[in-house]
Amino acid sequence: MVVILRKLVPLGLILASALIVNCGYVATNLYGVSSVLTVIFIPSSIIVCWGWFLRSLRRTIAYTFSFILLSAVLAQISLSAPVLLNIIEDVYYKNLFTQAVFLGVFQYFLAVTFFSLITALIAGLAFD
Repeated sequence: MVVILRKLVPLGLILASALIVNCGYVATNLYGVSSVLTVIFIPSSIIVCWGWFLRSLRRTIAYTFSFILLSAVLAQISLSAPVLLNIIEDVYYKNLFTQAVFLGVFQYFLAVTFFSLITALIAGLAFD
């Protein structure tokens, strides 16, 4: 039982962090919250905390890659939800909405990847 919990704790940590960043990204798109906060500050502070508690550069980098991919998938799903759930029924608007969401998530993915990897390297080296 303890072995199972030890393996689930990192997955829960990554999932919780990705959900926090996803909520921030959705707030940026819907409510106009500063993107500096959601793209730079929140992911960087999460990764610094991981580096502090993990004390391993290799595990910090692995968690960072998992976190980035999961947060990008969650952002794509949450911003495409109106189209996926047929809330938006106009065909022309569906195509535009899906392409714009994809490009926005891709831009977000690149920015978060850059700042998260830089922070993971610094945190991993500092706390290693």
